[in-house]
Amino acid sequence: MKLLAMLLLITSPLRIYKSTTLPPNGEYHQAVIIMADNLTFDCNGSSFIGDKVGVGILLQGRSGVTIRNCKVKNFDVGLYALSGKSLVIERNDFSGNYVDDNYDIENLKPIPHGGVILNAIVNARLQSNVANGNVAGIQILNSSKLRVQQNNTSRNRGWGIYLYGTTASLVYTNTVEFNNRSCPQWGVDAGCGSAGIVLTQQSDRNQIGWNILTANGDGIYQGNTPETASNDLEILYNKISKSVANGIEATYGQRNYIHHNTFADDNYGAWLGYSQSGRFEFNSVRGSKVKSVQHDNAQGMRYLGNTFDGSDVLLQPIENGVCKNNYFDPNNKLINAKIVTAGCQ
Repeated sequence: MKLLAMLLLITSPLRIYKSTTLPPNGEYHQAVIIMADNLTFDCNGSSFIGDKVGVGILLQGRSGVTIRNCKVKNFDVGLYALSGKSLVIERNDFSGNYVDDNYDIENLKPIPHGGVILNAIVNARLQSNVANGNVAGIQILNSSKLRVQQNNTSRNRGWGIYLYGTTASLVYTNTVEFNNRSCPQWGVDAGCGSAGIVLTQQSDRNQIGWNILTANGDGIYQGNTPETASNDLEILYNKISKSVANGIEATYGQRNYIHHNTFADDNYGAWLGYSQSGRFEFNSVRGSKVKSVQHDNAQGMRYLGNTFDGSDVLLQPIENGVCKNNYFDPNNKLINAKIVTAGCQ
């Protein structure tokens, strides 16, 4: 009986009611539940290791909580925060949680698995975390006023950083690489809906800047229907390269401002189909395999001060659509490339 009681104690969740710093570099085979507001939980390098089910660290309805220096792996979800505010999540490692290539991500719905999920959070900072080798690194749903910075979300089998219905937030200086995926219809590591950074379901008025995005399915993906597109985005100073599909895919967006990014050796530099009233300015697009930019049914777009090197820019009407009122400034630099606007007004 004493042995049974001891086993239950070891495997039951660790409940945190006040600021707590664990002994350094310990190993715990249990989950953590944050039970109070205005506290700091510092794992001090300790690891929480699951058995492939459940949530490693859970916060629900909490405010003023800081989580730092934790290693959480082998759970269904490393950290889940629901309905909270003023959170700080920093210097943690949420790698090695749920991963597969089978979960349907093509519809861009949230994945209830992975490294970190924040849902209905206001005013939070995620900084200097690692979330590698999951189905998704960091997912932020129905939230606002977040700073996501200096994180590494790489080698996930779906998305690195994913925003769904999340507004007025900053995604800065993150390293997001090799987020790729296999699928029967396209093959091994063929993209298959994967991307470094995703914005969908009216994730409006966000800034995505100074990130390194290498060898993802898409570098940045915004879309993918008129109802779910994200508008009034600023995408700036990102270094995007070797994307399996597109450096940036921005579908149906309105008034998005894409500027001072560098694109190198992507399949398409930018695919901007059906986007309107946007600006593509002072970008460098080099070595794209198919097109530097393709923009079907472009309307009211402004292209200014870009360098297009090695492949063409194509604007065209398709599917009885309209291509009109687009402006190309003479300061766009063309190197072994041309601008094609056949059929546009």
